[in-house]
Amino acid sequence: MTPRPSELLQDLISEERKARIETVLERRTRLVTVVLDNLYHPHNMSAVVRSCEAFGIQDIHAIEKENRFDPSHGIAMGAQRWITLYRHPSARNCTEWLKKRGYTLLAADPPDKAAKTKTGNAFTLDRIPLEQGPVALVFGKELDGLDPELRNLCDAVVSIPMSGFTESLNVSVTAAICMYELRKRLNEMARASWQLSREEKAILRDEWYIRSVKHGPKVLEELTKR
Repeated sequence: MTPRPSELLQDLISEERKARIETVLERRTRLVTVVLDNLYHPHNMSAVVRSCEAFGIQDIHAIEKENRFDPSHGIAMGAQRWITLYRHPSARNCTEWLKKRGYTLLAADPPDKAAKTKTGNAFTLDRIPLEQGPVALVFGKELDGLDPELRNLCDAVVSIPMSGFTESLNVSVTAAICMYELRKRLNEMARASWQLSREEKAILRDEWYIRSVKHGPKVLEELTKR
């Protein structure tokens, strides 16, 4: 049997690093994922990437209808190395991909819009039904918010309750608040309900070992030839 990349590279990685990778893997989830609709500001892209990684959300789905998802490495601080990015050419492509995998799509809207949703299916953050299966939080681009087509493709809407005159928050702030709240919810649930599978962990472990070694792909190629 051909050794896995993590097996070939294990002697090149410190014990502290390996332990850190295992700790992070144990807290990673795909029960919650994030969809970003056509963001154009690298700062916002980067901030969302950092929040996803920090709160243990493995996947980001970027809809690149007009703008390429290209976060600033300086702002993301390397967080983009540890998450999985899926790029989609259209809202329909993205939503179909997620729905085929059982995701409920929740459009993030300000409270006033959420209250007027035509489906009447609106949640506040603390009411998102995580126990019923995976959810995708869908965030619109700066200023314009969610594209109407994308909102119509979502199953429901979700909002953050507001107490002041301000009616909406910056997209990266909104995403961070949502992920923080859902991380707390996950921590209260049985781990088996939100953790990655053994094979998913193995795949990520391989990827993270490669990225943890200087010139990892080249080193792995040389070790594989031996």
